[in-house]
Amino acid sequence: MPIRLALPSEHAAIRALLTDNDLPVQDLDSAVVAFLVADDGGPIAGVVGLQVFGDIGLLRSLAVRAEYRRSGTGSRLVAAIEREAQALSLRQLVLLTQTAADYFASRGYRTIDRTQAPVAVQNSAEFLSLCPASAACLTKSLDPSMNARSYNVLFLCTGNSARSQMAEALLNDMGKGRIRAYSAGSHPAPNVQPLAAQLIADLGYPTDTLRPKSWDEFAVPDAPAMDIVITVCDNAAGETCPLWPGHPALAHWGVADPARTPDDPNAFKQAWLALRRRIELLLALPLDKLDRLAREQHLHQIGQTP
Repeated sequence: MPIRLALPSEHAAIRALLTDNDLPVQDLDSAVVAFLVADDGGPIAGVVGLQVFGDIGLLRSLAVRAEYRRSGTGSRLVAAIEREAQALSLRQLVLLTQTAADYFASRGYRTIDRTQAPVAVQNSAEFLSLCPASAACLTKSLDPSMNARSYNVLFLCTGNSARSQMAEALLNDMGKGRIRAYSAGSHPAPNVQPLAAQLIADLGYPTDTLRPKSWDEFAVPDAPAMDIVITVCDNAAGETCPLWPGHPALAHWGVADPARTPDDPNAFKQAWLALRRRIELLLALPLDKLDRLAREQHLHQIGQTP
C-alpha cells in the first residue's frame, strides 16, 4: 500500500480519522503538521503527522482505520515518517502516547520524563494541553551512532500465569533497556498466580496490569518483532507455535511448574532463581555478534543450566 504526502483536500478526512481514534485535532488549524497517508485507493487507510521544531520532530497523529489494523499499516507509516524526518535533517523525534508505548519501545524509542523533552516541544499545544499527564513520553535519536541495537524476547508457557510472567519481569528489570521482554501463553489462564505476582511486585512492578495473554497477540504484523522466543514449559515446547514474523531464534528453557503447588512459596522461589540464573547468562551473550543459529545454540546451552 503506497505511503505518500497528504493532499490539502484530504485534511478533512484526516481530521475525521483522528477524531474517530480519540486523537487531538484542536490545534490543527494553527500548527504546521506534515501528514503522510496510507493510500489503498479508497478512504484513507492510515495517517501519521510530523510537527517540526528546529531540528526536533514531534511525531503525532498516528491512526489506522479499523479494517487495516494488524496489517502492518501502522509500522509502514512510522517507518515512512522516520525517513521523512531524516530527509529533513532532524536529529531527534519525540512523541506522547497513552496506548502504544510498548510498540514504540520495540522500534528503538526510549521512555523519558516529559520534563526531559526539548523545551520547544514542551511548549507545543500537544504537550501543554492536548495530551493528558498520564501519556508516556518517548524519544528516538536519528543519529545512527546513538541508537544502540535493542532486542525483543518473548517467553512462552501454556497458561502465562507464572514462569513466563516472572521471566518477563526479571529480564525487563535486569536488561536495563538493552532487551525488552514480553510473555504469552498458548492457552492463557484466567489470572496470574498470586505468588508469582508477589515476586514480580518485589521488583517494584505494579501487579494490577498483569494479565495472561495469548501468543496470537505477538504473531500479527503490527506486533513487536521478536529476536528470541523462549518456551519455559515442556507443554508449550511441544505445541505448534505461530509463525513468528522475522524468524527469531527459538529455544527451550524447561522450568518446573510452581503452579502445580500454588500455595508453596518455595516452588515459586526455585522457579524464580532458575530463571534468574539463565537470564544472567543470556545477558552475558554478545547478541550483536551472533547470527540466529549461533544464538539458538547458546540459548540451548543456557537451557541446560540447573
